[in-house]
Amino acid sequence: MEKRTKRENELIRLLLHQKEYQATNYFSKKLSVSNKTTYTDLKSIEAYLSENGLMIDRVPRKGIYLIGTKEAKERLKGMIQQDRVLVLEDEEFSPAYRQLIMFSSILLDDEKITYDDYAQRFLVSKQSIKKDMDEVLHYLKKTELLELNERRINAFEKESTIQKVYKKYLVRYSKRYHPHAEKSQSDSLDFLSEIIEALIIQLVNEFIEKIMIHTGKILNDYFVYSLKLSLIIFLTRLKTGHHMEKQNEFIFKDLQKMQLYMVALNFSEEINQELNCIFSKNDMQYMCSLLFAHSVVPGISDLPVDQKLNDVTDALIKDMTHLLDVKVDKDEQLYHSLIAHIMPMLHRLKNDIFVRNPLKDSIKKQYTTMFTLTQFASAVFEKYYSLFLNEDEVSFLTIHFQVAFEKIQLTKHVLIVCGNGLATSELIFNRIKQNLPASVVVEIGTEKQLLDNPVDDIDLIIAAIPLEIEQIPVLHVSALPTAEEVAMIATYLSNISENEKTFTYSKENSTISLLPFIQKELIFLDQSFHRKEDVLAYLIQQYQALGLVNEGFEESIIQREELGNTSIVSGVAIPHSAPDTVKETKLSFITTKQPIQWGINQVRLIVTIAIAEKDMVIAKDLVSALYDRIDSKERVEQISQSQSVEELIAFLKRREC
Repeated sequence: MEKRTKRENELIRLLLHQKEYQATNYFSKKLSVSNKTTYTDLKSIEAYLSENGLMIDRVPRKGIYLIGTKEAKERLKGMIQQDRVLVLEDEEFSPAYRQLIMFSSILLDDEKITYDDYAQRFLVSKQSIKKDMDEVLHYLKKTELLELNERRINAFEKESTIQKVYKKYLVRYSKRYHPHAEKSQSDSLDFLSEIIEALIIQLVNEFIEKIMIHTGKILNDYFVYSLKLSLIIFLTRLKTGHHMEKQNEFIFKDLQKMQLYMVALNFSEEINQELNCIFSKNDMQYMCSLLFAHSVVPGISDLPVDQKLNDVTDALIKDMTHLLDVKVDKDEQLYHSLIAHIMPMLHRLKNDIFVRNPLKDSIKKQYTTMFTLTQFASAVFEKYYSLFLNEDEVSFLTIHFQVAFEKIQLTKHVLIVCGNGLATSELIFNRIKQNLPASVVVEIGTEKQLLDNPVDDIDLIIAAIPLEIEQIPVLHVSALPTAEEVAMIATYLSNISENEKTFTYSKENSTISLLPFIQKELIFLDQSFHRKEDVLAYLIQQYQALGLVNEGFEESIIQREELGNTSIVSGVAIPHSAPDTVKETKLSFITTKQPIQWGINQVRLIVTIAIAEKDMVIAKDLVSALYDRIDSKERVEQISQSQSVEELIAFLKRREC
């Protein structure tokens, strides 16, 4: 069978799932390559598509589309899924791939390979190999690892640090060359085949599938990917005789964790049988800690909650109740879902375990005010645990509060299929359920469950992933369904609700004025800053000089910048601090002569939000009113071009009229 590159297979997969004509640029962005590369790949796969009864149709100003019968497309989907794709030909001989092999030899195998051996393996000069190794060693010097000795790990190095450093490097590499791997639980991670023993990858994949069945919880795709990498690295090091140091955080003290311990114990016994590896006590402790950090936990009903965790959850809900002016503190289900989420979240934060939320950008864009308010309320974790939440963790909490807002009486007979975990499925469910008849039974499931179980009793599937089922109608929606998509579902069910219940952030919902919170001494126009660090230092100094904040303000501002991107696409940066570091609520405005890089966006306007605890009850309206003025590039440009303080204030005032 002729082999294709992984990128070519991914291009075929995109073509097979497209619903309409798409410009070439669409595929280039999906694959993170140039249009020229996409044109080359399209030409390369045409013969293969033709052999399978399919053809690429090109229409000027419209794009390309894969033409062929539904049967031919389904047949090819199956073939693509079963094909074993080798390492990309151009990747295998790339400097990045050579460096990955070198990095792996140092961290995984403790093996010192000569430059001659590398040069012979990769068919390049020793000078090229030396350059690659220099880059690897330069990267390692910037990590938490102790200094290497002759390209070998220091004997006093912590095992957990070695594995954490290797995982970060592997994630960095896979995001660039294999971005699809972290988005699909069925991905076999073939790109690791040159580094990791195939049996280890197989055992880890089987184990994760087993624990989801055992615990009754379907893990988020990104949690699965993160756990796979951690376990693969752990077992590879374990097989070469490296054991974990003592873990100080994890204590087995209740039935729930003991059940989890048994899951880990069963896995250790299987690994001992298959790989002849014996887990130490510390290895078992690490395994349980790892599973717990990736949300592999039993049901909340069986899990005792300590008083401190209960207090911080109550405080979070209480703060959000004040911020939103809605009685979410009466929602018992919200409390339990937050407890179930916060417990492993705290463990992740304490152990520096990072998990991406794939919906983070969508949440920040579509639920901007809810996200911002949740970020303010998350200051309770600083008070109780001295922990700062990154944007991914904040966005996870945002989903729970958004679900609480859109909740109505449980409705039921539709299957919701989502590829981003149960929390997302619940969000879809609560956004549409008001439009479902009371007689309808609703279940949330996975694509795998759909394929493995009878579907005769399902009348409708609502899918947030590409899905084609012949015998059942399928309505496709986005992971955060819009009002139009909700109406589409309602129309199909012939039960359109006249009063869709949504949580919106519009100017009509807010009558608050920004003017009382604007101080002329905090407006700085046409400044010559070139770096965001200089802007932040200047802003902090101004707030401190005016006596508006306390000493924790600087740390709070800087910490939040380190945890995530505080700029938005309209071209404005919005640094902000924890409410308990602010004495008087004030907004500041800075415009710059030239755009400066702020995270992933270039900005000319910086608006600081400093809200004191005493004003948190009006925070929702204040944030909503502010976003109403900066939600488009045109408005931001108008503010940025202000020639005087009075002109800037006048623009903000006009928006209130």
